[in-house]
Amino acid sequence: MPWLSLDNATTLLDHDLNKARKALERGISKSWLMRQNGVPQPATDPNVPLRIRVMPSPGWRLEGRAWLESPVLHWEESQIECSGKPWSPSTQNLSSTANTQIRAMIEVWEEDIFRLWGRTGESSSINPLADRGTHVD
Repeated sequence: MPWLSLDNATTLLDHDLNKARKALERGISKSWLMRQNGVPQPATDPNVPLRIRVMPSPGWRLEGRAWLESPVLHWEESQIECSGKPWSPSTQNLSSTANTQIRAMIEVWEEDIFRLWGRTGESSSINPLADRGTHVD
């Protein structure tokens, strides 16, 4: 299973772009952040949320995860705004360095789109992240 850009994930999720983006944004706000070069294990537990990976530009590292709670997404570029700090060796203490707002690449795990929202034509009742009464075609 591959990692998907935001555009590809929304295309798989729903033909209604706005509905797909809102659903994916909700999923990202509750997601598990995976390592940059990691590959998720198959999700056998139905409580496993959407899995994403976020890759800052070279020379930067992510700081915290509060930025995931209300994600600011740039759909066409498949980027998310997040807190970051310049990368430094672990021997250097950068605790005095302030966090900086940066943009980083974001991808979602394709298997989770089908697992959480179903395939085309299935009911969204299997989606623990969907609003009540919302149907994803």
